[in-house]
Amino acid sequence: MGMKRCVVPSILLMLALQAALLVAGDVDAILLPSQGQDEAAMAAKKRPWKCCDQAVCTRSIPPICRCMDQVFECPSTCKACGPSVGDPSRRVCQDQYVGDPGPICRPWDCCDLPLCTRSNPPTCQCMDEVDKCAPTCKTCLPSRSRPSLRVCIDRHFGPFPPACTPSEAVAAGGN
Repeated sequence: MGMKRCVVPSILLMLALQAALLVAGDVDAILLPSQGQDEAAMAAKKRPWKCCDQAVCTRSIPPICRCMDQVFECPSTCKACGPSVGDPSRRVCQDQYVGDPGPICRPWDCCDLPLCTRSNPPTCQCMDEVDKCAPTCKTCLPSRSRPSLRVCIDRHFGPFPPACTPSEAVAAGGN
């Protein structure tokens, strides 16, 4: 009797595996439940933007990203360009991209002395005096107060840049 109990589940398992192979015959990829076919179908093959300051990405691997930068005109590679929620005169590319959102657009990575307008979003300029301007800076001039240092005078339309020096160090007197 003990032998018959073991044979029946083994036969059922083998039949179930063969049935699964027949059903899954033409499947090229296995999708996880979190990967909706709508998201995958909407995502662009190539990144529709050159750079992005306000990327919104899923936490999946690879991430699915949208660039929420407000621009006057969407790039020609953007398939779905819509009006900005905050400013109807600005546009936002609604396309999604699977992968890294790309480099930032600001001419500087961070800034301790931003000079920004009060508009929303602001237009900013970074007044930091540095040894060498960032590679993304188009106009790098000598500082007026210390000619051995440089200042990037490019302007950027978008959110305030992040600070280079942690606020704790500034409060303690370091810079």
